[in-house]
Amino acid sequence: MNIFNMAKDLKSMEKMMKPALEKFMKDSGFVKKEELTKLEKRVSELEASVKELNNS
Repeated sequence: MNIFNMAKDLKSMEKMMKPALEKFMKDSGFVKKEELTKLEKRVSELEASVKELNNS
């Protein structure tokens, strides 16, 4: 068995599995770190806006 063929097969398997894994994770409620960071920033902005409105 050739090591290069094994590496090629692994790469092919990864290409097939990645979309399925991402769909499963999304359906299960997982989010990517970038998305979470954006949402946390937006929540902070909204909280600041609400606090400002309450203090007016």
